[in-house]
Amino acid sequence: MSHPPMPPVPPAAPGPPPQGPPGFGPAPYAGGPYGAPPPYGPIPPSGGPGRGGKRGTAVIAACVTAALAVVAAGTLAVLHVSDGQRSAADGKGNAPASASPAAPSTQGRVLLNVPQPPQPDRVQDEGYRADGAWVTPHSYASGGPDSILGYDLDSGKQTWKLPLDGNLCRASKEVTSQGYVAVVFAGSKKDWSKCSEIAVIDINQGRKLWQKSLPDAHRGLSMSVAVSEELAAVSWPDEESWGLAIDTGKTVWDSHAPGCGYEEFIGGRTLTSLALCTDHFAVSQRDPRTGKASRIAKLPNNLGYPYLASAEPLVVASYIGDEDNWLDANRLTTFTADGSVKKTIKVDDYILGCTDDIGTGCGALVATQDTLYLSSRREHITSGSHVTALDTATGRIKWTADLDGEGMSELRPLRADKGDLIAYNVAGAATEGSGVYRFAAADGQETVLLEEPADFEISEATSQIATPKIRQPVIYEDGRLFFHLGDGLGGGAPLNFALTTH
Repeated sequence: MSHPPMPPVPPAAPGPPPQGPPGFGPAPYAGGPYGAPPPYGPIPPSGGPGRGGKRGTAVIAACVTAALAVVAAGTLAVLHVSDGQRSAADGKGNAPASASPAAPSTQGRVLLNVPQPPQPDRVQDEGYRADGAWVTPHSYASGGPDSILGYDLDSGKQTWKLPLDGNLCRASKEVTSQGYVAVVFAGSKKDWSKCSEIAVIDINQGRKLWQKSLPDAHRGLSMSVAVSEELAAVSWPDEESWGLAIDTGKTVWDSHAPGCGYEEFIGGRTLTSLALCTDHFAVSQRDPRTGKASRIAKLPNNLGYPYLASAEPLVVASYIGDEDNWLDANRLTTFTADGSVKKTIKVDDYILGCTDDIGTGCGALVATQDTLYLSSRREHITSGSHVTALDTATGRIKWTADLDGEGMSELRPLRADKGDLIAYNVAGAATEGSGVYRFAAADGQETVLLEEPADFEISEATSQIATPKIRQPVIYEDGRLFFHLGDGLGGGAPLNFALTTH
């Protein structure tokens, strides 16, 4: 289909930084995964040919490339359309037409394909644990067997390896603006060693800032680890809660908040906790100097078992109903600026991505101040899923979008960028349609950011480690898509896998 010539669209002027609601914590991050600042600058804005609309509405493929040359009365007009962007160049008489800038490629190629290492004898029964995956402007890093591994963003080559005393137990999902992450690991390589060590790692440099031993160490089940710009925190049920200065390791607190016996953390610019207190759950923020907890919200008693789905904005997920199925949420509660309940939304038809060993911070929910993005459950084995945008104040559906023609597609929300949704789609083995998509906040109009090659080996690798039930995040930044398998139990799935458009 041809298109009429259009002049180039000038880039939008950058707007002011986002502001959070008054009296309710800091403003949300402007981008970047899991609370990190945006390391690469903005993703190209959505626009041009797109797809979206209400539930059941077919969506139309983007990414059209065409060239139309019209020669008449000594005038040459050239129109070039590529990936939804249009540009025009005009010349008079025999003057050559100026070249249009080449649109960035969306075709992905393999950057990383790191197989799982051989299984050590000592972990044959439980598998090695390699929790954690992060990206900064300088490197990609992930957990490895008894180590943290760093890779070059352009070549994919391993650039450093930081040995640890034992098996990784749990790691923060967040990475600070300085490239710091927190990890908890076993104190030795002996069988069934407890998770007694916490360290902060600079993943830009591949070095350890500090390491401390935790008394009354735990096996790591249901452990919560998070970082903010000032704190590293770890807790586990009914036993310990620790907060440490992220740059020095100095202890800020060493117990749960008064009257509370359980605490989970989610990081970002500040550290937010969900605590089980005497007769209620409460959401609090910990002071980075004193460790004192200031309550943001007291949760309603009918929420069942809750967890923090998002801190900025505050969204609490919970399950109400059959206790055997509490592991994935069927209710989302949003809050006003003063911490009172704004709306509790039923989400029975959507998947939040929880498993039995993950609470706060898990899942495939993306939240902005006015929108919740969720992926639907597949109705049957041959059906696909769709993405829905819900209004945080009313719970009403703003729009629903799917990927037409890909019957078994599974869409996974990754994060928000300037309010739009960045999502990863798994289309199936050797099938076109897998890749990263941007869905416009206003109407769900779709733009392709990265196309995964329709290659069986590639789709087999990504489909094994990209399900919503996998704890490790799928990370997309600046044309690079990263996957990590944090629990090594053998099989053909890689430890690290990445695609790039560069």
